[in-house]
Amino acid sequence: MSKIEYLKKYNSGIQLLTFDTLSEEQLKEMPEFWKEAISQVEVTERVTSILEHWSKFLYQFQSTITYLKVNLLDVELVIDNDQLALLYTIKNLKGAEVYYIGFNPNTKTTIDYFEKLPDSFKDIYNNLHNGWVYYASKSNGLLPIEDTIILGNEEWGILEEIDASTLPFKLDNCIGLFDNGKGDYASIDLQSENEKIGFIWWHTKMPKLNIEIWPVIDEWTRIGIER
Repeated sequence: MSKIEYLKKYNSGIQLLTFDTLSEEQLKEMPEFWKEAISQVEVTERVTSILEHWSKFLYQFQSTITYLKVNLLDVELVIDNDQLALLYTIKNLKGAEVYYIGFNPNTKTTIDYFEKLPDSFKDIYNNLHNGWVYYASKSNGLLPIEDTIILGNEEWGILEEIDASTLPFKLDNCIGLFDNGKGDYASIDLQSENEKIGFIWWHTKMPKLNIEIWPVIDEWTRIGIER
């Protein structure tokens, strides 16, 4: 099965694009680092260019970047649901190709709580990708801002076993930013005084509290790629 055939299993309308076919309007909405990478004809030059930009975000993605430096095979431009995005082809631990998609930070939807996010998250959403996820499931990665959830807006069976009033936060103020594909979220409390600290919201057991949030997101991202 070719790459495009595989991708079309999950979205029949996805298209691979080349830099020289882009319209002026499409070029205007693309980040400069996308243009620099995608305009390169050679695969190795595209990969090198994109990794140079990722290296600016070592605080957030140190482990992921280390893995990508060895196993990123290609970066291509696609149009997915009428949006420009970057498709990453990566080798997993079994030697198979897996596909991740990074959405355009310049065309993200305005969300009420966006400006309340810690600067480390806004930096990713504004300057790298508006979410970077496993293509097939649209999970196992930092979610597009439009797909993040307010935990208090969801139904959680675990609340039949735990008393939400005993938690050190109100679920209405908590945002699930990373979906592990199994119903669990790496999350933050928007009212927390410590922007580095978050928690894991499990859907079947007590949440894991007071964790440094980016190392968890980074590790979960790398593990997702490796599989």
